Amino acid sequence: MTNLKKIGLTALAGSLAATAYAQAGALSVSGTARMEYQSTSTATTSADTFAQNGSISFSGSGELDNGMTVSYLQVQADGSMTSQGVTLDMGDMGVLSMTNYNAAGIGIIQDKVPNGGEQPWDDLGTHGTPEQGVASPHSGNRLGYKTSMGGATISASMDYQQNSPTTSIAVSMPLVDGLEVGAGMATDQSSATTEQDIETIYATYAMGGISVGYQVTDVDVTAANSDIERTAYGISFAVNDNLSVGYGISDTEFEAQSLDEENTGIGISYTSGGMKLGIINNTKDNAGGSTGADEMTEFQLTFAF
Repeated sequence: MTNLKKIGLTALAGSLAATAYAQAGALSVSGTARMEYQSTSTATTSADTFAQNGSISFSGSGELDNGMTVSYLQVQADGSMTSQGVTLDMGDMGVLSMTNYNAAGIGIIQDKVPNGGEQPWDDLGTHGTPEQGVASPHSGNRLGYKTSMGGATISASMDYQQNSPTTSIAVSMPLVDGLEVGAGMATDQSSATTEQDIETIYATYAMGGISVGYQVTDVDVTAANSDIERTAYGISFAVNDNLSVGYGISDTEFEAQSLDEENTGIGISYTSGGMKLGIINNTKDNAGGSTGADEMTEFQLTFAF
């Protein structure tokens, strides 16, 4: 009987501890539902498709006894988990994170140029990696750290992909009202025997409803005559509280190819309450430095809840 009492008390104590832990923070759920029509054409093919793109975001946070804050995020898109991460906000000591998305390091400044809703190179073939001149070398789970110092935001990130870690650092700083500049460096272990050094710098300026930006990214590849340089610039304009337009250009020079990849994108969006209507047109000439012309036009109707 004594043993049974001990087991019962132990179970009760564990239950109370679990309940207290669960109630230490708050959990919230939000999401989006989107209907899309997309028309894509290349030199040899064309396709028209309908698509649904919805997402559900779970976020939770709680304060520890020492005043630090822990938060967790999980995003599911069309039933599959796409992002998750935990962050520890240590106040003046900075923010520590473990995520599978860019929360620190060079990835958070990979493309700071304003656009019309999507980057000019998006949805047209392979894109978004250092091999296309984009400063986003990290993948999988990555450890990140971010802090502020003298008005500047400094962050670093590291992940293990191959024999050696991929590491990066980024700095962003506002100079005067509306003007922000930043730079980042990374050592990308792209394979067990291949390393790429990445550098990017950007400047953005916002005045009223107008935002402009310029960014240059250099990828120094181990193999000879294989370096990549991407230059991007763009502008966005908020016509009023509901309507905005944007235009962006991204040109990529491949040292190993004779042709430059040229991307152009324009977008218009109208927002009313929790509804957003977007129209995007992206074109890509000479993808990867090879002759060709691609174009994508997309209509999006998104609802937030």
